Amino acid sequence: MGGMRATRVVVLGEFRADRLVPGLRRAGAEVVVLGFAELDGFLGPDVVCGGLPATLSEPVLLRLLDRHDADVAVPNPGCPGQEQFLPVYARVRSLLRGTGRRLHGHAEEFATLASDKVTLHRTAERRGWPVPRGVVCARPEAVRAAARELGFPLLVKEARSEFHAGRHHVRDETRLGPVCGGMTYPVLVQRAVTGEEFAVELLSLPGRTVAWPVASLGRLDGDCAPGRRVRVAPAALPARARTELSAVLGDIVATYEPCGPWQMDLAVDDEGGLRVIELNGRLGGVSNMSRAATGLDPHAAYAGTVLGGGLPRHPEAHRVALELPVRPGAVLPPAPPGTELTPYPGNPGNPGPAHGGVQRAVLGVPAGLPTEPVGDWLRALPPGVPLNSPDEAVTQLIRGVRALQAVRRAGS
Repeated sequence: MGGMRATRVVVLGEFRADRLVPGLRRAGAEVVVLGFAELDGFLGPDVVCGGLPATLSEPVLLRLLDRHDADVAVPNPGCPGQEQFLPVYARVRSLLRGTGRRLHGHAEEFATLASDKVTLHRTAERRGWPVPRGVVCARPEAVRAAARELGFPLLVKEARSEFHAGRHHVRDETRLGPVCGGMTYPVLVQRAVTGEEFAVELLSLPGRTVAWPVASLGRLDGDCAPGRRVRVAPAALPARARTELSAVLGDIVATYEPCGPWQMDLAVDDEGGLRVIELNGRLGGVSNMSRAATGLDPHAAYAGTVLGGGLPRHPEAHRVALELPVRPGAVLPPAPPGTELTPYPGNPGNPGPAHGGVQRAVLGVPAGLPTEPVGDWLRALPPGVPLNSPDEAVTQLIRGVRALQAVRRAGS
């Protein structure tokens, strides 16, 4: 007599599947990964791979789950083309109740909040979350009026767009016309924040949420491209911004009950106040730093919750994780003694690091290690290999060391 069939988990999206799948396999699941990239052979012989359609609706997704005999579906967006699937996943989550199958993911209200910038802005204003001054516009003429009201520089954002598109920094009136003509409406017009950008990754189950250390994404710029800056975790927020962030996250958890991974991009303005920039219903680009700083990979922690496991203990930083944007194909010299250098050159299941002509490497610096050799190593990197100045890298390193020291003092 044969044994019971293993639980079949269908992963919807290939974003860092090489880090999500092993945990599912260790739990005894059969795994199918559906995405846009060619994954056969990359995830091992025991993982079935297939394609996701360019557009996804509830009937299409239900047919996909039937075709692959899914017991559990796991949304794993993060690659281009998947950002707007979150509300579809949420509606299918509701449709599967009582069927013996389930989709492990966010409810529709949170999914909409995380995938629609206009909804997020209106919700934030209603609930008192600090966001940049903004106006929702339904046509180009309204954008011009909003620009006169808010002043330059501005950010113009399509309501529903991918993480790498649909967002424009407008410095003055002369640049407004071309932007207006190329947008899909409605759009959100916001006053550009002057200050530093941060991000935090979270994982929620009903009744509990854990957060990885806040990461600094560097000084805000007109390119809207934090992945091209030197980034570091942990990073300390000013007291006022820390209090405001705690209040916003608490309200989101209590009111919208996220279930699964999510992320917030935020800014601290030059007066020390918090500004919520973006909410995402997925893990994002800082998870390499989250992993290096704490030793707990957010993707692995997510995998542990899918089949009924609980959340991990609060992941605390014990190393500084310094992320360096480097030229694609570049080979960095050996890391300083006592540190650990991990390149992220991209792979079929994770094209993100090379997106926009940038690869990334994360340098892990343990607590208590002298920073001088690390600074010397950064300053000695071959010209043109790191895409940023050594001074920027050393400044971020020092910021991370100070934040780590503060964490250790608070825990002693």
